[in-house]
Amino acid sequence: MAVSGLRRFMPTFIPLAFELIRHFKRDLSHNGKIRNTDKTSEKIATMEHLLVRLEKKIQNNRETYEKIASKILIWLAINSLLLVGILVKLFFF
Repeated sequence: MAVSGLRRFMPTFIPLAFELIRHFKRDLSHNGKIRNTDKTSEKIATMEHLLVRLEKKIQNNRETYEKIASKILIWLAINSLLLVGILVKLFFF
Protein backbone atom coordinates (compact mmCIF):
# COMPACT_ATOMS: atom_id res chain seq x y z
CA MET A 1 0.00 0.00 0.00
CA ALA A 2 2.76 2.43 0.89
CA VAL A 3 4.70 1.50 -2.25
CA SER A 4 1.82 2.48 -4.53
CA GLY A 5 1.52 5.85 -2.76
CA LEU A 6 5.26 6.41 -3.21
CA ARG A 7 5.03 5.59 -6.93
CA ARG A 8 2.22 8.07 -7.31
CA PHE A 9 4.30 10.94 -5.83
CA MET A 10 7.63 9.93 -7.42
CA PRO A 11 7.15 11.83 -10.72
CA THR A 12 6.59 15.09 -8.83
CA PHE A 13 9.60 14.61 -6.52
CA ILE A 14 12.12 14.15 -9.32
CA PRO A 15 11.68 17.61 -10.94
CA LEU A 16 11.45 19.15 -7.48
CA ALA A 17 14.74 17.53 -6.45
CA PHE A 18 16.47 18.71 -9.66
CA GLU A 19 15.13 22.23 -9.12
CA LEU A 20 16.42 22.31 -5.53
CA ILE A 21 19.85 21.05 -6.64
CA ARG A 22 19.96 23.71 -9.36
CA HIS A 23 19.11 26.45 -6.83
CA PHE A 24 21.75 25.23 -4.37
CA LYS A 25 24.41 25.12 -7.08
CA ARG A 26 23.50 28.62 -8.24
CA ASP A 27 23.58 29.97 -4.68
CA LEU A 28 26.94 28.37 -3.98
CA SER A 29 28.49 29.77 -7.15
CA HIS A 30 27.04 33.21 -6.39
CA ASN A 31 28.42 33.15 -2.84
CA GLY A 32 31.81 32.08 -4.17
CA LYS A 33 31.87 34.97 -6.62
CA ILE A 34 30.94 37.45 -3.92
CA ARG A 35 33.73 36.20 -1.65
CA ASN A 36 36.26 36.42 -4.47
CA THR A 37 35.38 39.94 -5.54
CA ASP A 38 34.54 41.57 -2.20
CA LYS A 39 37.78 41.86 -0.27
CA THR A 40 36.94 44.91 1.83
CA SER A 41 36.65 42.94 5.07
CA GLU A 42 40.06 41.38 4.46
CA LYS A 43 41.56 44.79 3.72
CA ILE A 44 40.01 46.28 6.86
CA ALA A 45 41.34 43.40 8.96
CA THR A 46 44.79 43.88 7.44
CA MET A 47 44.72 47.62 8.17
CA GLU A 48 43.65 46.99 11.77
CA HIS A 49 46.46 44.47 12.19
CA LEU A 50 49.00 46.92 10.76
CA LEU A 51 47.72 49.70 13.04
CA VAL A 52 48.09 47.48 16.10
CA ARG A 53 51.65 46.58 15.05
CA LEU A 54 52.44 50.26 14.46
CA GLU A 55 51.10 51.25 17.88
CA LYS A 56 53.22 48.57 19.53
CA LYS A 57 56.32 49.79 17.69
CA ILE A 58 55.59 53.40 18.62
CA GLN A 59 55.19 52.45 22.28
CA ASN A 60 58.40 50.41 22.19
CA ASN A 61 60.31 53.28 20.54
CA ARG A 62 58.95 55.74 23.11
CA GLU A 63 60.12 53.55 25.98
CA THR A 64 63.54 53.10 24.35
CA TYR A 65 63.86 56.85 23.83
CA GLU A 66 63.00 57.56 27.47
CA LYS A 67 65.58 55.02 28.68
CA ILE A 68 68.28 56.45 26.41
CA ALA A 69 67.42 60.03 27.42
CA SER A 70 67.72 59.18 31.12
CA LYS A 71 71.07 57.43 30.56
CA ILE A 72 72.39 60.42 28.60
CA LEU A 73 71.25 62.77 31.35
CA ILE A 74 73.07 60.70 33.97
CA TRP A 75 76.27 60.62 31.89
CA LEU A 76 76.09 64.37 31.30
CA ALA A 77 75.76 64.95 35.04
CA ILE A 78 78.73 62.67 35.76
CA ASN A 79 80.84 64.39 33.08
CA SER A 80 79.90 67.81 34.42
CA LEU A 81 80.91 66.82 37.95
CA LEU A 82 84.21 65.43 36.68
CA LEU A 83 84.86 68.62 34.71
CA VAL A 84 84.15 70.74 37.77
CA GLY A 85 86.45 68.51 39.82
CA ILE A 86 89.22 68.79 37.26
CA LEU A 87 88.85 72.59 37.10
CA VAL A 88 88.92 72.89 40.89
CA LYS A 89 92.00 70.68 41.11
CA LEU A 90 93.70 72.57 38.28
CA PHE A 91 93.11 76.13 39.43
CA PHE A 92 92.88 75.95 43.22
CA PHE A 93 95.63 73.56 44.18
